[in-house]
Amino acid sequence: MTEPLTLHSFRPLSAADVRAAARAGSVDALPDAPSPNAGPGTAWLYVRGQYELGLLDRLVHDGFAANKHVHYARNYGLIHHQALFRTPLCGAEGTMILRSNDALACVVDGELASTARTAEGDSSVRLPAGSRRLLVKVQAREGQPATFAVLDGHLLPPAARWEAQTGHRNGADEAQHWSPAVERPGGAGVPPHLEHAPVAEVRPHPAGSGGDWNLFSLSAPVLGRPVVRCEGVPGISTGESVEEALSPDADSESRRDVVQLADGRWTTVHELGFRHVVVRGATVHDVTVEASAHPVPHRGAFVCSDEKINRIWDVSAYTLRLCMNGLMLDGIKRDRMPWMGDQALNTLSNAYAFADAGIVRDGLVALGQPRHGFINGISDYSLWWLINTASYVRFFGDAEYVAREKHQIHRFTEYLAGHCGKDGIFRPGDEPDSFADSSDGGVFIDWGVSIEPGRTFTPLQVLWFWALRSAADVLALAGHDGSRRWAALAETLRETLMEHAWDEDAQGWREYFDGDSISSPYANMLAVLSGLSQGRPGAGVRASLLGTHRAGTPFMTSFALRALAMTGEAETAVARVRELWGGMLDAGARSFWEEFASPGEGSYEMYGRPFGKSLCHAWSSGPAALLPQIVLGAEPTEDGWAEFRVRPALGSLAWAAAVIPVPQGEITIHADPAVTHVDVPAGTTLAMAGHRAAGPCLVTHSVTTGGWTIHPSGSVA
Repeated sequence: MTEPLTLHSFRPLSAADVRAAARAGSVDALPDAPSPNAGPGTAWLYVRGQYELGLLDRLVHDGFAANKHVHYARNYGLIHHQALFRTPLCGAEGTMILRSNDALACVVDGELASTARTAEGDSSVRLPAGSRRLLVKVQAREGQPATFAVLDGHLLPPAARWEAQTGHRNGADEAQHWSPAVERPGGAGVPPHLEHAPVAEVRPHPAGSGGDWNLFSLSAPVLGRPVVRCEGVPGISTGESVEEALSPDADSESRRDVVQLADGRWTTVHELGFRHVVVRGATVHDVTVEASAHPVPHRGAFVCSDEKINRIWDVSAYTLRLCMNGLMLDGIKRDRMPWMGDQALNTLSNAYAFADAGIVRDGLVALGQPRHGFINGISDYSLWWLINTASYVRFFGDAEYVAREKHQIHRFTEYLAGHCGKDGIFRPGDEPDSFADSSDGGVFIDWGVSIEPGRTFTPLQVLWFWALRSAADVLALAGHDGSRRWAALAETLRETLMEHAWDEDAQGWREYFDGDSISSPYANMLAVLSGLSQGRPGAGVRASLLGTHRAGTPFMTSFALRALAMTGEAETAVARVRELWGGMLDAGARSFWEEFASPGEGSYEMYGRPFGKSLCHAWSSGPAALLPQIVLGAEPTEDGWAEFRVRPALGSLAWAAAVIPVPQGEITIHADPAVTHVDVPAGTTLAMAGHRAAGPCLVTHSVTTGGWTIHPSGSVA
């Protein structure tokens, strides 16, 4: 990092200053916005929700193909390979060019249209004069969503809107209503759900050799393919660690098949997650890496007077970015698939680092329409779906998404409520496609958490309370009547929890409903985060959180530290971030691991396998959100940051600064113990130190005198 910036001058730092300081020495060597893979953008038409499911299915297929130890519930939504699309026409005579990878038929005003194939393989549809309506039937391959693109739409009326419905399946007519078709941008070559992320070429450096092998290493992990120019047929092995790259095939997590490219170079059949490459049995002339690079700019930044904390924020953001691949993935190596519990945390990290709303929204849609059972086969991950929906709306302000998806949100909440009684207690039973490593009823909570059969586990019930409140809030935004129902059920559950799970003597939440259970860090942290403990934090709640050095995985530890800060222990929370995530840095991490290092266990061991631990796991990206939230107290208080608060809690830090990307632009904050500057963008309102200021403006607050100054935007040189 560069020399720490001073915040004592009147002239505040710009967003560019803060971002440049945060990016100095960054581990992320990938470009912010790599070039697209193919040609000019083309809009492809899908039935609503089908693009997301097609993308999910491809990612699941790729994950199983590339890796040996994968299990994933495939109960996600049904992919419709037949669909009908219709649009009005302008009545003019001519031809329209349509593109589809699959069978396509067109009907104009009830008559089968004359269709010819172009030299490029597209469909040229003849439209007679006076044509008023075009119907397109797409028959895709089994397992692929029906989609097509209009390459020449000059015969469509201005602002014409396509509608869509699923077609025939298994010979039966599906009673579907027409609804607006969804346009997804992509290249002209293949439908966007089949497109892979743009590729950036990065070059590893020679890092050692021995016998018939040569080692090449990158400065940080990537998801991609090594490309080798050599004499002979190479054996190529990769790893997140040197030890894994050198390990025998029997110990590897990924498949190591190779293929020769048209230009004579060799690469792996599958994209792999790795930092190190070993080439065996060949004379190597050159090695490069074609790395997947999700095209998202680094809009957010955090930097402070503590160098290690700065590195933690940077590596957290890079870890998250590596796992952005169409949808938000679990990790880049062993388990490259989307999991909803993880995404409830990732949405927060994303909001502060990248503000990529699309990847959050697409993940909610893809996972939020299971054919049966729970999302990911896990009951509590289904609860996280509702919580994550509310987080998405709060941080990204997408009211249109809620208006569009309100019926599905209500239906799925109804399904979950079918597992509870009049007391509001959530009692999930075994469902088809339950996740193999979860407890009875598909309960996961966290690695290392086991639930005693026959007892009511308080953390699950508190999570259910949070999910009900989330459903009530987002449905209220959409004006859906279900909001009142779920708010009432949440209040019933609150009363039950107070009666059976609250320990009045200990002033904290029990692990189980019966009176002899111990205080639970999971119950107490979720109670704080959900608002269940609002107005009644309890000494036992804080004691439980203070006494919990870490809550299992980095996933739940991030939530626990956020809850700890909310109980007034901000400095302790930041110190634990520094110790726990800094410990991974000290062990050589350049992306954050699935699990903290455990005494007596090898650094890379997990699941009983020597390299089972993922060394780049999105659920470990929590500090990307935690640091600006805790140190600067920067959070939205209204949806989409329409109103936000700033409450710096610097502790022992000499200064801190952040750029927070928001739908209206970006908020820039920098603070030291004497003064806080906040650049407030238009369309937002800052609430700080008992004052409010509507943007665009620059606010200066003197901590020592209490002075509050508002400068019109651009008035401070």
